[in-house]
Amino acid sequence: MKETEFGTFFVPGPTEVRREVLEAMTQPMIPHRSREFEDLFARIQGGLKHVFGTERPVYVSASSATGMMEAAIRCAPAGRILCLVNGAFSERFAHIAEACGREVDRYEVGWGETHDPVQVDTYLTYAEYQAVTVAHCETSTGALNAVRAISDAAHRHEAVCLVDSVSGIGGAELWFDEWQLDYVLTGSQKALALPPGLAFAVASDKFVAQAARQPDRGVYFDIVEMEKYLATGQVPSTPALSLLYALDVQLAAIAAEGMESRWSRHSMMAAATDRWLSEMSDRSGTEWENIVQPGCRSPTVSTVRLPVHIAGDAFTAAVAGQGIRVASGYGKLRDTTFRIGHMGDHTPATLEKCFAACERAATA
Repeated sequence: MKETEFGTFFVPGPTEVRREVLEAMTQPMIPHRSREFEDLFARIQGGLKHVFGTERPVYVSASSATGMMEAAIRCAPAGRILCLVNGAFSERFAHIAEACGREVDRYEVGWGETHDPVQVDTYLTYAEYQAVTVAHCETSTGALNAVRAISDAAHRHEAVCLVDSVSGIGGAELWFDEWQLDYVLTGSQKALALPPGLAFAVASDKFVAQAARQPDRGVYFDIVEMEKYLATGQVPSTPALSLLYALDVQLAAIAAEGMESRWSRHSMMAAATDRWLSEMSDRSGTEWENIVQPGCRSPTVSTVRLPVHIAGDAFTAAVAGQGIRVASGYGKLRDTTFRIGHMGDHTPATLEKCFAACERAATA
């Protein structure tokens, strides 16, 4: 990957974007109510269905993923929502639900922890819940929830499960149809390795039918409206055409790699990060560790607890001074951790450059 004046990005979004993808955005404008656009959009639909593991239509929104989180809440069945919170972005989902006027209960676990599906099942007996929200990969910590099992638990209690897979889709295994999921959303700037500005979501037939009975869905994020237009190969409002050109190019590359190969590559990057942390601990005589327990770690992002004598901001600045960008810890973890985004088009080989810069910063 070509280094820019801002360095090579190993942050958990925005990720590095290949030159071919960036150059695709310079193509000329076309009318979005035209055959040319519909041909482009049909290709995009095929590529996105492959990414999500679905035969359902995939909604494309010119927004951040937060927009499709709000869509999930506005279109969910009326009633109380159980929000599974284990970090900053799962908390955002709960906040959005409250801001949309929903009654919300939180099942909270510590940052870096995941939700036990058995305990989720128990929580669902405490009240009559119509929906459950969950972060597939909690970007603030790198904790990976078992969304298939959590969705199954929700279904046993006749609730829908709304999945934030912003830093999951494209890097962590997910099969929308096979796992019988209700609603999954993501953003363009994470493991899909695209510029920010697009959000994607898939909803089941049943979820769309339920949404059609809900008032106050709004306009821009109404998935019933999106579904109606998708049936004609169109979008309800003016699309972000330049970003769609980039999406078209990147989806072709993703299809050529294959989703299972892409998931495997991300798992290898996570494993390489764990090995490096173990080696750093041995070499330095201090503890370098992922804050998430083995078996619950995301393949796309690792949050690393720094040795007590190293300050988070000073460390990330020292790494940036070498042309490499890693992320500070998020929120209350800012001073004590940093995050490596091993996602998108990175490989175990490109990660070595990141590890070397981190090691030099730690020993300077």
